[in-house]
Amino acid sequence: MLKQMPRNGGTTLRMRRYNPLATALVPLGNTGVTPPAQQLTAVDIDAKISFYGSYVILNEQVTLQSQDPVLNEAAARLGVSLRQTEDELTRDMLASTAAFINCTAGVNGDNPTELTRSDVDDVVRALLGNDAYTIMDNIEGEDKFGTAPVRDAYFALCHTDLTKDMDSVDGFIQKNQYPSPMNALRSEWGAIGNLRFLVSSIGSITASASNLGANVYNIFCVGMEAYACIEQDGYSASFIYRAPMYDGPLALNASVGYKFAEVPRILNDLWVLNLRCTLA
Repeated sequence: MLKQMPRNGGTTLRMRRYNPLATALVPLGNTGVTPPAQQLTAVDIDAKISFYGSYVILNEQVTLQSQDPVLNEAAARLGVSLRQTEDELTRDMLASTAAFINCTAGVNGDNPTELTRSDVDDVVRALLGNDAYTIMDNIEGEDKFGTAPVRDAYFALCHTDLTKDMDSVDGFIQKNQYPSPMNALRSEWGAIGNLRFLVSSIGSITASASNLGANVYNIFCVGMEAYACIEQDGYSASFIYRAPMYDGPLALNASVGYKFAEVPRILNDLWVLNLRCTLA
């Protein structure tokens, strides 16, 4: 979820999640007696905004004499840096706060083990039992050779190192085997059961954390509205260019940079689980 922190509203956004009400299974009957009311309760979740930024300094002679549009390239690279910073902030937040489940059905002799279909089924069962809503709709099967229908699914966010292991998991469907591949995301690798895996080279790894000292890979399995990224209203991405004339008496250097204000926060701990595994 993407939320906005209003201007002039302080540094902390308070979000409220109302708890479910009990079902009404007792008939009202014909006595005319009003049954007792339920108590409406809620959980408050606070998120404190932080500011981040970076910049590049370019000598005026570079922009004046280079045959490449260096300033344009610097701005483009800074844009990628900004969005990856947001991704890494969310990754680190999920790694430090999400409840975890260790893979145990593998055969590599470690704890946690490599990823298996049984482990995927366990985390899906846990999310379903916690009433987490799926994010992606199902893709219906079509009469196309080598394709298979895809279930409605939760997202599983993980590192690119896991792609080889995912290919060997029972029931894995590659993205190009979807009946309608255009419905897949660019970062999507494929689907196992009710999980659709999104991979990134900046996925979460806990170094040397297994029983045998191997790296542990964190797979964040999330349902709809499990967590939010809160941005400061009007300050989600501010690009700043300072011409050389503002640098000093000789106007030698220009600078281009970005600033933004954001904080990621889990909204419901029951709807996000960290499935931890090692490599096969």
